[in-house]
Amino acid sequence: MGALSKIIGLAIAAAGAFLLWWGLTPEMEGLSLILFFLGIILMSIGSSILFSGKSRSEKEEEPEPPTVTELQCQNPNCDFKEIRDFEKGDYILKEMEQRCPKCEGTMMIEGIYIVRKEEEKPEF
Repeated sequence: MGALSKIIGLAIAAAGAFLLWWGLTPEMEGLSLILFFLGIILMSIGSSILFSGKSRSEKEEEPEPPTVTELQCQNPNCDFKEIRDFEKGDYILKEMEQRCPKCEGTMMIEGIYIVRKEEEKPEF
């Protein structure tokens, strides 16, 4: 559809240029202003169709930001936390089969987060 839209945009812009030229000729006294503005409008529409969007190969697709899962030991005397990649089936407050490597207590999912890049702030 990309090449077809470029051809249509070019045809509309060319028709607008023709109407613009025809509106400027001295033979069209009564309609010259109407043809002039109609030509400008058609050229604008045609050029916007012609130059709108990027082709699929030019678009830069950013990868999805990584999702991480926070596991925490449920033993009140243990403060062990682990952050790992999200796995299908993870949900908050899910008790895990794996045991705490520090105290052998039960581990539970405490949070699931999307890691986003920090936007760079311009320095003045």
